[in-house]
Amino acid sequence: MLIALDIGNSHIRFGGFSGNEMQFAASIATDSRLTAEQYACQLRDAAWLHQVDITKANGVVYGSVVPAVTPAILDAVKLLASCEVLGLGQGVKTGLNLKVDQPRALGSDLVANAVWAACRGKLPCVVVDLGTATTFTVLDKSGALVGTAIAAGARTSLDTLKNMAAQLPAIRMEAPARGVIGRNTIDAMKSGAVFGAAAMIDGMTVRIAEALGEMPYILLCGGCGQAVAPYLTAMAECDPYTTLRGLAAVWQKNHKTDETGR
Repeated sequence: MLIALDIGNSHIRFGGFSGNEMQFAASIATDSRLTAEQYACQLRDAAWLHQVDITKANGVVYGSVVPAVTPAILDAVKLLASCEVLGLGQGVKTGLNLKVDQPRALGSDLVANAVWAACRGKLPCVVVDLGTATTFTVLDKSGALVGTAIAAGARTSLDTLKNMAAQLPAIRMEAPARGVIGRNTIDAMKSGAVFGAAAMIDGMTVRIAEALGEMPYILLCGGCGQAVAPYLTAMAECDPYTTLRGLAAVWQKNHKTDETGR
């Protein structure tokens, strides 16, 4: 089994693949205080909950946007499994044509998202990743990555609002039951978070379509994607495992062996 690891600012998401088929997906919190041994225990136990023995992995592919915790994660992987580890970075084959000013500055999550979008072939496409940041990764009709846009994440904005305003509570990332006009503080915050994120995506998509000259296919992912997806006016598909699927596709592009990575 191939293990794909997406090391993000808030969570480390990982999944197991046999060929193109995802066998499981799990996540643990990103915490710079943890040692390699602690990360190893968390990864092993989270996989075990899905009846998977991660120590039997025959390959690991990872992408990271958190350099501070990456060494501990890689040491944890070494403690768990004796297999090849491939990091998404310079020199790794992605199959992408990167039409941006600074290709090396692209986050591994954006690259992985673009790889999966290109593999699907529904182009042009904008991948909207609703994580710690909300990112828009744009592919033109040839599959080239032509640029990105980055905004504060919906959950991040909520947390900042709570921390900066003493009377505002912590809330779940979900739409209010009674629609867009909140009749109490909690519903008002939910409305701003969910409908505000949806409106931003709708508006950005229109502007991206104007720049491309045609309407792109919209692929949503990230931790808040499923909460926001039902409230878009534009047609969109939500796949929370887009980044992991892209990482698995990168592994396959860099190996000429069978699809399991052996």
